[in-house]
Amino acid sequence: MWIWRKDLLHTLEGLSIAVRDMGASGQVLIFVLIFASAFPPMIGYGTFQSLSGFTFGFNLGFPISYFSALFGAIACFVISRRWLKLQVQNIMAKYPNLEAVVKAVDKKGFKLFVLIRLSPYPFNLLNVLFASTDIPLSYFALGTAISLIKIGLHVYIGAHLTSFAKHVLGDGSDLTESERKADTIREIAVVIGSILAIGVMIYVYFVAKRAVEEVQKENEEARAFLGSDSNITTSNQALVMDGNRIAMEQVGTTDHWIEWSESDEEKTIGEHVPSDDPAYTV
Repeated sequence: MWIWRKDLLHTLEGLSIAVRDMGASGQVLIFVLIFASAFPPMIGYGTFQSLSGFTFGFNLGFPISYFSALFGAIACFVISRRWLKLQVQNIMAKYPNLEAVVKAVDKKGFKLFVLIRLSPYPFNLLNVLFASTDIPLSYFALGTAISLIKIGLHVYIGAHLTSFAKHVLGDGSDLTESERKADTIREIAVVIGSILAIGVMIYVYFVAKRAVEEVQKENEEARAFLGSDSNITTSNQALVMDGNRIAMEQVGTTDHWIEWSESDEEKTIGEHVPSDDPAYTV
């Protein structure tokens, strides 16, 4: 396994040299690789960021990495929301933790979205996950643009390496001063990112739990209201019927009188209708 990784990383170093020699075409190639890594199940997002810095340096590597990741995230979000939203929601229904994240984002909105984006969660999976929420595209684009400032760390580390393979495989015996500094920054970033991720997980848990409880409470109140409304309607109908009967009794009107009045009226009408008049023929 170690030998395989070493060969792969040396291949990436060779690719870096070739891409650098390609000029503008090489920049487009790195842009496409990072753009594609915003779509799951594509892997290599963080590696391509560092490779961008290693190949072009920080000043050029950062804007390439930043805009390719931003455009890739927006494209993945739009495609997932347009064609995959129901499928993603069905998948999340099987995983309560993912569903809790969605409920929390829907409840807290933009601030929590940015906080989750800043945490070291899988970049491309979040693009699909957030597509199943009700967050607007404008909020998604703005929050992602803010959070992607963190990729400067990957680019910075890559820009200060003399050997890509040596850095990843952890061979620190002959690191330069700039490489040691970059490695220290990377370790600090890992610790801060881990703390942030744990904090976000705890916060999301309580927010999602509160959201579920509020939904359940609203459902119970709705059922109670509908039940009481049905009872009120039934009682109102009974009161109206009782009121009509009381009024009839007060004026001396009874059911027998109504039946006699209707039959007498029909009899009177029958006596006054000429049998030979076509206009009165039924």
